Amino acid sequence: MADNKKLSVAVLGLGRFGKYVAKELFENGADLLLADNDEEVINQMSEIADIAVVCDLADPDAVEKLGLGNMNIVIIAMGSNLESSIMCTTIAKEQGVHKVIAKAGNERMGKVLKKLGADEIIYPEKTMAHLTVTHIVNK
Repeated sequence: MADNKKLSVAVLGLGRFGKYVAKELFENGADLLLADNDEEVINQMSEIADIAVVCDLADPDAVEKLGLGNMNIVIIAMGSNLESSIMCTTIAKEQGVHKVIAKAGNERMGKVLKKLGADEIIYPEKTMAHLTVTHIVNK
């Protein structure tokens, strides 16, 4: 960040996408809050996190206790769990997070999350398909 303050990012959901995002953010010097409902995954990822929490991301009370409002960015990385994605998006925006980025498994899910306040929607499979085809066509 330009003002020399460290970027603080919460990554909620540590499937393949969430793990990759968390590792890249760590390598780029971000302070990380990681949350997932799988204790084994949290234990694996805890060494790169400032805070790593086992959390039911569909439980509003549990999500509220994460303190998402203290983060610059919240990345909601559960592309196939609409309930958890809705809960996390809503609470992050209620707690004043300026940038909420949500992974969506399909266009309908993306529209719902956008309406709830997600600032950016990511479709990893669609994006990678586009990049792959662009790479092939431009060779």
